[in-house]
Amino acid sequence: MDTTNMKRIGEIKQTQFEKFRESLVKIKKKVDLLYNYVESQVLHNQIVELFKNYNLGEVEEIFEVFGGYTNRSFGVICRQGDVRTEHFVRKYKVEATPADVLMEHSLINYAVAHGFQEAADIVLAQDGRSYVEIKELKNEKEVSRIFTVYRYLLGRDKYSWIDNKCTPKEYKNLGALLARFHLSAHDFKPSDQAHKTEPKVEVLLPSLAKTFSERAAQPIQSQFHAYFAFNLPRLLEHIEKNALTDDEYAQLPTCPIHGDYHAGNVKFDGEETVGLFDFDWSKIDVRLFDVSLGMVYCCGSWDMVTDGQLRLDDCRSFLDGYNSTLKGTVFSPLKEIEKNTFVKMLANAHIYLVYWLTELWYYLDPDNINDYEAVSYLTHFLRGLGGVEENASALNWLARSQA
Repeated sequence: MDTTNMKRIGEIKQTQFEKFRESLVKIKKKVDLLYNYVESQVLHNQIVELFKNYNLGEVEEIFEVFGGYTNRSFGVICRQGDVRTEHFVRKYKVEATPADVLMEHSLINYAVAHGFQEAADIVLAQDGRSYVEIKELKNEKEVSRIFTVYRYLLGRDKYSWIDNKCTPKEYKNLGALLARFHLSAHDFKPSDQAHKTEPKVEVLLPSLAKTFSERAAQPIQSQFHAYFAFNLPRLLEHIEKNALTDDEYAQLPTCPIHGDYHAGNVKFDGEETVGLFDFDWSKIDVRLFDVSLGMVYCCGSWDMVTDGQLRLDDCRSFLDGYNSTLKGTVFSPLKEIEKNTFVKMLANAHIYLVYWLTELWYYLDPDNINDYEAVSYLTHFLRGLGGVEENASALNWLARSQA
């Protein structure tokens, strides 16, 4: 073999590999630092540009509020002369449409106008609109991102959707707060220009067997995908077992629902609930679904030993707060049909959260949710499903014990 014009491929020693790895670790840290700096500067510039559309003075300080997955939130302090004002800014996910946002904003305005004082008022831009669109690049294409400015709610952020160990009084107040929202907005009718992209649960839930099967069949190599595919038969069984009939859906009361009701989206003053925010998932839908989803979020355990299990005493406090608040009002406590379908809807709330998780992992934000985090969430929801089945009798009694 004439090797004159050839390059010799020699063996690289382990010590050399280790040196390369150390060099790459240093490079990665520098790249991450640079990316975070550039990302922060982009956000800073966008928010400064946003406030040029308002009569709120100059932007003085910006703080990112963490906890969400699909939207980004910020606390912004503005100065106008000697007066400093605090505002909450929402940067909506790229998939959000003006119709989605108009639905949310018109609902908030309606609820506030009808006595629900715990929602943050929307600050109108100079052109009278409730949001501003700002252009940015995503995957080398220019897209519009929707921003909204709200009054900053007073009160404390005491909990999150995972850190949810509230006191009995707080659970009762959480149920009461959701009831007050439902009551204030129960007869809200959105305009033709305001609607949500996500279908109602009576359409969405029956479609999930097909959706989950298609997602599990994708040729993807990952821990989460493998775990999801492994649990697909169990999920399909739960979907079939807990399906509601068309007649049941026809009888279930509907109203504007929050759609993401958990203790992390509530402000507290002591044990009192004084604020509710993050109406991004709100739409007109089945009332019982919102109550059930709220109970799963607020009363589901994240402790290692009882992970996923609904804490029945907390559920009782939550339901008591909800039903007692609606007694004697034009929007009644849970009706007989809702008590009859209560256990199934709790199961469907867990199934819906699996849908949300797979939507996030496969499509909405695959770069920012890792396999281990996603597997832990899926495990939590599946354990919750099993817990509903195991405790069906106790949960059924709980629903029926409410006056």
